[in-house]
Amino acid sequence: MDEAIGEGTWENAGISGDRTQNLLWRLQNGNYNICKPENVVIAIGINNLIASDTPEDTAEGIIAVAEEARKQFPESRIILLGLYPSGKYQQDPIRIKCDKVHDILSSHQFNQVEYINPTEWYLDNNNVIREGLYSSDYIHMTSEGYKITADKIVRLLKN
Repeated sequence: MDEAIGEGTWENAGISGDRTQNLLWRLQNGNYNICKPENVVIAIGINNLIASDTPEDTAEGIIAVAEEARKQFPESRIILLGLYPSGKYQQDPIRIKCDKVHDILSSHQFNQVEYINPTEWYLDNNNVIREGLYSSDYIHMTSEGYKITADKIVRLLKN
C-alpha cells in the first residue's frame, strides 16, 4: 500500500483472524473516531465464513461494521469492499458462500456507504482465480494479489 498510496498516508486497523464482531467491537470501543480520515475502506468477513458462520450471518456482520463506521466517521467517505474471492473455482464451497454474501450486500440499501464487489479483480475469463495472486489455500493473497488490491483501491479513491 505504501507504493500505491504513499508511505505514512494510510493505516491498517486489521488484525489477523479478525471476524466482523471483532472489528465491530473495536469500532465501538477503540477510540478510532478521534482521527478524521478522508476515506475509510473496509474489507472484512472471510474469517467468519472460515469459522462456519452462514453467509447470512456474515453479511449481517459486514453490514453492522459498515453502519458503525458511518456513525464513527461521519465526515469520511466509506467504501465497503465485499469479500475477496476465495476458493480457486466458482463451484468451490467457499466461493459459493462468498457469492451469497455479495448477493446479500448488493441488495442492501446502505446509507452513505459505497459497496464494491471486488471479485472480478482477481478472476480470469473462466471465473478462476488468476495464477500468482493467492497462496495455495486460495484464501490468502500473495504480494502480487495485494498489489492489485492496492492499485484498485487507489483508483476507487480517485473517483
